[in-house]
Amino acid sequence: MTRQAAEWRRLPGFVHSTRRTPTSGSSGRAVCDLWSACRPLGRHVGEAGVDARPPVMIEDTSKQSIGSAMVSSKTSHLFSQGTWVDHQATLQLGKSAEFPGMVHVFGMPDLHVGKVGPVGAAFHSVDVIYPELVGGDIGCGMHLGATDIPARGHAVQKRLRRLGSIDEPWSGDTRELAASHDLDESRYERGLGTIGGGNHFAELQVVHEIADAEAASRIGINPDFALVLIHSGSRGLGQSVLESHLGESAGLGRAVPADSNAGRSYIAGHEQARRFARANRELIAHRFAEGLGSKSSPLLDVGHNFLEQREIGGARTWIHRKGAAPSDRGPVVIPGSRGTWSFVVEPLGDGSRNGFSLAHGAGRKIPRGHCREKFMDSYTREELLSVNDKKLDIKSHVVCGDRDLVFEEHPKAYKDIRQVIGDMVDLGIIKVVAVLKPVLTYKTSGTADDGDG
Repeated sequence: MTRQAAEWRRLPGFVHSTRRTPTSGSSGRAVCDLWSACRPLGRHVGEAGVDARPPVMIEDTSKQSIGSAMVSSKTSHLFSQGTWVDHQATLQLGKSAEFPGMVHVFGMPDLHVGKVGPVGAAFHSVDVIYPELVGGDIGCGMHLGATDIPARGHAVQKRLRRLGSIDEPWSGDTRELAASHDLDESRYERGLGTIGGGNHFAELQVVHEIADAEAASRIGINPDFALVLIHSGSRGLGQSVLESHLGESAGLGRAVPADSNAGRSYIAGHEQARRFARANRELIAHRFAEGLGSKSSPLLDVGHNFLEQREIGGARTWIHRKGAAPSDRGPVVIPGSRGTWSFVVEPLGDGSRNGFSLAHGAGRKIPRGHCREKFMDSYTREELLSVNDKKLDIKSHVVCGDRDLVFEEHPKAYKDIRQVIGDMVDLGIIKVVAVLKPVLTYKTSGTADDGDG
């Protein structure tokens, strides 16, 4: 067992086990050593002291003819039987597999109910695209940046007073940033550098544990210094692209031929929104780090709401990711909630059995509309603006001036991120590189126009 694996298995909150899964190669050995890394306490365990219900991949192997090619139409569930998933989400996933031109759909461990299709899923189609599956926040994703803020002695309260609000449109010149990301001029440009609402955030994090020192160093993670983690997207631009497409394609149905005028128009707007989202996260990281008295250097930027084309089995396939990170572009950062760990991981394998995709986060468990009534009687708003979890070794502050949002984003509204990561470790599709923990989460000051359209 590696030193990193031994240290990992001493982390609080996990069932320690010597169970091994059949693997091969050095990467496989790392997965074996880390099998117990993500088994949270409180789950059903067998007599041997480990989870008695192994991860499963459930497939529907019906056949469907697409053009001249015969392809397998399948639904893959990439989560264990012990992972909680809303039944409605699995129904949504199954129904999406029946869409015309759809050849394979994949449900990640963070699968949960969405609007047209579930969130936490990848959808593969041939010849046609489904813009509504990607949704309005095209290009939404995660950005991880390095800072020179000491991991210890970071004086977060002092830095927080200096930070103030970053809700307002940035007062600086965005032309250089826009040019570097090949952005067209638009009325949405004033929203560059703003976080938005919902589950979006800017977070100051420190390293809790390094599981693979070589990989962490290669990425640029230095445990002596804090990191910034940004979750945001294309703001109003992505929604406008979707709405414009829906207007142009009215009467065509949800399946749009990719090589039609409507398809090409959507794809062009989609690519612009993806570039905007990356630029937006870069500027948020700059503003956030600068407000805390530092600078941010980009390490990772990974989208989880987007469409791309890839050749799979000889067919040009459109991969729609809705709340799913790519597994074919290197390391990925997968956040928990404001009260739990985040994980930096490296994908394993060729990606084909998991749809070239990974979970993008913990996944919502309690609908937003139910959170306020569920948590209001148990917690005061002030209690929710700080996190002090000795078990997970987390002491963090939360900035959120929106009364409803602070309840909607309660950590218990989400699944346990350890379970999500554990399922992917068990399947052999990732290895954990580093575990991060929050010390400051910024949602919104709740007072300003954020420039969104």
